[in-house]
Amino acid sequence: LALRPQIEKIIDEIWEQGFDGIYFIGIGGTYASAMQAEVYMRGKSALPVFVENAAEFLTTGNKRFTKNSVVILSSVSGNTKEMVQLVDRVHEIGARVFSFIDTPGSILTQPDKQDYLILYPKNEQLKFYMVCNYLMYKNGEFTDYERYNAEMEAHLALALCETEKLADSWAHD
Repeated sequence: LALRPQIEKIIDEIWEQGFDGIYFIGIGGTYASAMQAEVYMRGKSALPVFVENAAEFLTTGNKRFTKNSVVILSSVSGNTKEMVQLVDRVHEIGARVFSFIDTPGSILTQPDKQDYLILYPKNEQLKFYMVCNYLMYKNGEFTDYERYNAEMEAHLALALCETEKLADSWAHD
């Protein structure tokens, strides 16, 4: 949750420059997280948000994807072959890349491999949802954004700890 100011600053810049589509792109588990983000946005926002599998995008492309598109991705290792190739292809097209990378010093943390970088481990889905929520706020679709985040910051950590304790107790029994 402490990443929110960084995420908001990046999204503010992306918003100011404009875009014709936001593409959550991943491979494996990050593709699953990307699908969750797209479904969440599709049900709540009129923004042009899409999901792509990195290997499929590299193989078939996407005619809707342009130099005005923005890719949002996440990588735990920062070295996944398809994601490195994806970033290079996206930059060839002239589009921008916003990356969440878990591993310092990895290929995807290099300056030519993204336009916006947040280097922080874990919580991939939460990072994506924070992006989604702020995009919807910017688009006038999340009027309770400030209250929602105040409640998340006040209660999420304790709620997650309590849930883990309940799950551990249940599993022990």
